[in-house]
Amino acid sequence: MVSKARGAAVGLALTLVLAGCSSDGNGNGNGNGNGREGGGAGVGATPLNPSQLAQAIPSKLAAPKGWKGRQPRVLDGSEAQKQCQLAARFSCAGLTAMANTQYSQTFDTDVKFELLAYDTVDNAKAGMKTLVADTREGTTADTLKPLTINAGADESDAYAKEKQTNAVLRVGTVVAFVIGTTLPQDHDLQSFASMQVQRVTSAATGKNPDA
Repeated sequence: MVSKARGAAVGLALTLVLAGCSSDGNGNGNGNGNGREGGGAGVGATPLNPSQLAQAIPSKLAAPKGWKGRQPRVLDGSEAQKQCQLAARFSCAGLTAMANTQYSQTFDTDVKFELLAYDTVDNAKAGMKTLVADTREGTTADTLKPLTINAGADESDAYAKEKQTNAVLRVGTVVAFVIGTTLPQDHDLQSFASMQVQRVTSAATGKNPDA
């Protein structure tokens, strides 16, 4: 059975023309799954340009040992708006760029990263709200288990469903979607979400995340 979150990940990946959180480290902790972390230090309301977003998306170089990274892809301007309209899964108001990539360890163990850059914090909040609603659509308390993560984001919404652990995060004007499938204990949702937030923060403050 394919989960709604996997469908969201595939939908975003197709439109982009690409092909912890827990007490036990595997996304099985308790929490409300939706909250304000109060992070995003140094980012504030500064929008990221396409070049910064390209740095913020996890690079092949940053893949953990034993993981294989895919070459990130970035769309900006009218191209990003066009693909956003086609996806119809999140707010396109103020969207300036989109990016995604994937790390794989085995055939059924991987993590996907999606980034949405907005021009203002309010538009990013709207983008996160609509993306969360889309990824949770059709789920129930029996099929979705809320998780609590502390990745340093301004806002986060995380949950586990079947073999997946997923998080939607907002760091200033950027919304990130991290989708993990059968993640191992030493590289769980918390670690990948934290890495993504750190990369956004570094790029937003003029630092190279891979330096």
